[in-house]
Amino acid sequence: MESMQKEIAKAFLQGVVTDKVREVYDLYTLPDFKHHNGFFSGDRESLLQGMIQSNEMFPNKKLTIKLAVAESPYVTVFSHVQITEGKEAAVVHIYRFKGEKIAEMWDISQEVSKDSPNKNGVF
Repeated sequence: MESMQKEIAKAFLQGVVTDKVREVYDLYTLPDFKHHNGFFSGDRESLLQGMIQSNEMFPNKKLTIKLAVAESPYVTVFSHVQITEGKEAAVVHIYRFKGEKIAEMWDISQEVSKDSPNKNGVF
């Protein structure tokens, strides 16, 4: 189950940075999906609309998954998001599953600084 949930979380995340946001939401999330993103209401539709708008504003956004860890019912995915030239973020998504569907999501991001004194980088 953990392996399947991990693959679903990765497919969902890769899909929401495309023009197929509604399709991946319908495929991978429960109708009563909730989230904890502080920029939107906690319901499914508000975040879905926000992701659609983000993709319209940043059509060349790229997402690279660096790590995915599963401990059912949770999956955590660490990603590199390139929003625009020169604007990048390290993002952690935590998903709670009910069976094969995402029931709840948390996300945390950190801007990638080009002037960081840390030679290890964020990745």
